[in-house]
Amino acid sequence: MSLDLNLIRTFLSIYDHRSVTRAAQDLSLTQPTVSHALGRLRRALRDPLFVRGPVGYEPTARASELAAVFRKAVVAVDDAVDADRAFDPSSTDRTFRLCLSDIGEHAFLPRIMKRFVVQAPGASLEVVPMQISQVQGWLAHGEIDGAIASVPLDVSGRRTIVADDHYVCVLPREAASPGPRISWQDFLALKHVAMDPAAGHDQVERAVRAQQVEREIALRVPHFSALAEVVAGCGMAAIVPLQMATRMAERWPVAIRELPFDTPEFEVTLYWDAAISSLGAAAWFLDLVAEALGGPGD
Repeated sequence: MSLDLNLIRTFLSIYDHRSVTRAAQDLSLTQPTVSHALGRLRRALRDPLFVRGPVGYEPTARASELAAVFRKAVVAVDDAVDADRAFDPSSTDRTFRLCLSDIGEHAFLPRIMKRFVVQAPGASLEVVPMQISQVQGWLAHGEIDGAIASVPLDVSGRRTIVADDHYVCVLPREAASPGPRISWQDFLALKHVAMDPAAGHDQVERAVRAQQVEREIALRVPHFSALAEVVAGCGMAAIVPLQMATRMAERWPVAIRELPFDTPEFEVTLYWDAAISSLGAAAWFLDLVAEALGGPGD
């Protein structure tokens, strides 16, 4: 059995968007054309591939298996076709996909987009929310072009973006005692906002647990977006990377203090799968991200 390459591209677009309508828009095709292509695929592969769910089309187990294989095949074909000509970002209409945590969106997106919109005016960038347990699989399957994370990942491509960051405590200015470090007494007396470990900052929870103390967590959030306002307005404390704390202190009446216990420094790293994203458009995009963020090569 052989499949038309365009059918495979249609399948991948439906898989990515979980929608026939959005896939049609992505491929500049009519919705009936995409629906007809999906019907051909279902008959050829003898599987429904997608079923209607509460938020769109959900892939079957067979579709999820095929997505990884098909994506690598399409990337290999595109790379072979483009091998004898340089990628031109100024003429591409490709959608690039970058996985970022909430803090990554705040800290990195403005610098990335400043270059991206100038160099690739016809392209678009889709930010994929961080789910740290899924990132390696997403990279291996070509579902994302790259990911920026502070958690070490076992993938073939990596480049340091931010070196030697560490976690600090942010708290309302009026609640902060003098000195560079918050005392254990003050730290444990405050109510705390804690981040969902799935956002890629589970090392904070591990470090706190290692101290064998109980802090009062009044709020758990999956994103950093409301953190500064909650800390400043509700008399609470949070543990965040120094880079994030510095940005918060520029806009909100919060103080930064070193934690009453030592935490290891960490690096923020740009990750990719070298087998998929080392040539052509993906390689250009990864270079742009690294250069925009000033990361040294590893």
